[in-house]
Amino acid sequence: MDERLHKRLYIAQCLLLGLPALVAGGGVAGFGIYTFLTRHGLMRGDEGAVLLLWALAGVIGLLAWLWLSIRYLRLGRDGLRRTARIPWIGLALGAMAALAVIGVVLFSLFAGSHWQVLGYLVLGVPLLVPAAHLVWLRRAPGLAGQG
Repeated sequence: MDERLHKRLYIAQCLLLGLPALVAGGGVAGFGIYTFLTRHGLMRGDEGAVLLLWALAGVIGLLAWLWLSIRYLRLGRDGLRRTARIPWIGLALGAMAALAVIGVVLFSLFAGSHWQVLGYLVLGVPLLVPAAHLVWLRRAPGLAGQG
């Protein structure tokens, strides 16, 4: 598969999976930060710190994904390979936050919650597909017909 076809596939992934996850996950992560800042005194124990860290990891992951996506679409695979480690670390933080959402959903389902908790899976989880594509593009050997 050549570079142009990969870019088209990546754009399709971004539109179908990334954009909804960006809007929903970014909104909830932003609301989590807002809640921590305004209601921190009402939370007990480490609840506030966990909420803040989870929300910050989500926001950092979303921003890193946007940065790396723009970098790939403008500069191709070489642009991804020349990118510093900081956006990749941010992408890993975002992936951990998304995996935590999966953990919360599974815990809720096994604890007897109703099937409505499956709606939480739109909060960043679909972004794992285009993020994994970026990682694969960075690490895979050269493609035939790059352009």
